[in-house]
Amino acid sequence: MPPTEDTYTTTNDSLGLTGIIAAQRLLQAHPETRLAILERDYCVGGVWSKRRIYPSCWTQWTHGIAEFSDMPMERPPADDCMYDLFRAKYTTKYLEDYVDNMSHAGQTLRDRILFNTHVQSIKKANGKWQLRCVDTISKSERSMFSARLMMANGQSLYPNVPNFPGKEHFHGKIIHSIDFGQSDVIRDKSIQHVAVIGAGKSAADMVYEAVKADKTVSWIVRKTGNGSLGAAALAPIDLPTPYRNGVEASQTRIMASLQPCYLIPYRSWWTWLLHSTDLGAKLILTFPSIIWQNGTAGGCHFADFRPLVAEKVYIHRGDVKLLDGNELYLDNESGTHFPCDAVLCGTGWKLGLDIFENSTLIELGLPYAKDLEPQEETAKWEKLVGKADEEILSRFVMLRSPPKHYHKYETRTPYRLYHTMAPVHDDSILFMNHVVAGAKLFTAEAQAIWAVACWDKAFTLSSIAERQNDVAHMIAWNKRRYLSNDRLLDEIGVTSHRKKSWLGNMFAPIMPADLGKVWHEYLARRIKQ
Repeated sequence: MPPTEDTYTTTNDSLGLTGIIAAQRLLQAHPETRLAILERDYCVGGVWSKRRIYPSCWTQWTHGIAEFSDMPMERPPADDCMYDLFRAKYTTKYLEDYVDNMSHAGQTLRDRILFNTHVQSIKKANGKWQLRCVDTISKSERSMFSARLMMANGQSLYPNVPNFPGKEHFHGKIIHSIDFGQSDVIRDKSIQHVAVIGAGKSAADMVYEAVKADKTVSWIVRKTGNGSLGAAALAPIDLPTPYRNGVEASQTRIMASLQPCYLIPYRSWWTWLLHSTDLGAKLILTFPSIIWQNGTAGGCHFADFRPLVAEKVYIHRGDVKLLDGNELYLDNESGTHFPCDAVLCGTGWKLGLDIFENSTLIELGLPYAKDLEPQEETAKWEKLVGKADEEILSRFVMLRSPPKHYHKYETRTPYRLYHTMAPVHDDSILFMNHVVAGAKLFTAEAQAIWAVACWDKAFTLSSIAERQNDVAHMIAWNKRRYLSNDRLLDEIGVTSHRKKSWLGNMFAPIMPADLGKVWHEYLARRIKQ
């Protein structure tokens, strides 16, 4: 197929909520844009697509928050709701409806999606991005060229499947959570013995479904890594709060302020009291399980989950030593082994940056092998990050003495992107959702607004040195804590997300409608300019 050229391309390989809202906001600001959206799958939704969800998959967000600002979500039926949380299939439907309802220049978002298109490689040639793509059905290849590129493939696309020793002699099935929804492992009566690997929410869901199907379930949690503290941190979803639900409470700045965050204004007397004084640190550390939670977490949607696990699930600590026939062997001292017809992997994701050459990774500030980095570059970043870490520790008392926790040696450099999105030396490409965040839809929309404003040059970026210093603070911070969205919107110069009074600003939940006000404020200001 001959090469094609587009002004903007958003490449997803799995069109989730980040790519959808990024495309929508870009087209709202520039409806004449020639935009192509590349999607490896046959459907939209990413993690929430109809191919990837399963019966026990529920949202971690509540009705009223689980929507974009320009299309309210209809409340799901009462039978499919629990404390305002709901089954994932309603988010799937919402995203499907969204791409059908949003239209620009006579084309809906769906019209612009190239389904079954897998991006094999991306490189810059003659000032434009060249994408080599293959049709996953016909296997035909094509090249596309784009002046600007949004990488909205996020963090949950490329499955991390362990290389189990002996897998070639294993008679059972090995299934990652990305394919669990489409598999027949739960329905298949010939599969009786199931091993689930991982300590996260997806692993917990697969354990639950297997137990409910009367399988014999072994849950294997490794001794090292993010999941080494034990099985998934499953929070109760019925905690009493002054708000409609716990998720809405978490959308307030007063709750966010309880977590140390260098992105919150330093001059605030409240955050100074909480995080820069010994008294404040003692108050915060009365909730240590929340503050120091170091693994994947989620809401516990099933009242019978813990009783079922306690009664029927065999829990092991260790790693898989060997798969052989229909037997699984662990690496523990007792040489534990048991029958196994299927291994279900809740083992996370790979970065998915192999589509770039090493030279491009280096130029853009993306992770690459440390042994490729010149010594002077390593020294520069070590100095910047070291200084940033000192400043963070001088401000946040409680971070100076964290509890013992697992440290993984990284063979790659960290992301060195401004606001986790923008390369310092190239403004033609942005990386959306390459960050872990709890309020996914809110973060995705805030990033989309910032991305449009950035490409519109609606605000003046700081100098390269200042941005690199900011990146260093982000790297130092990411080793310890989490992120905030306010800073993105503040940099653009909008104010609609802020309430007029201090009490309103701190205690009112930040809702999708607030982002809608921000977006309209930005568009109105853009027209005046």
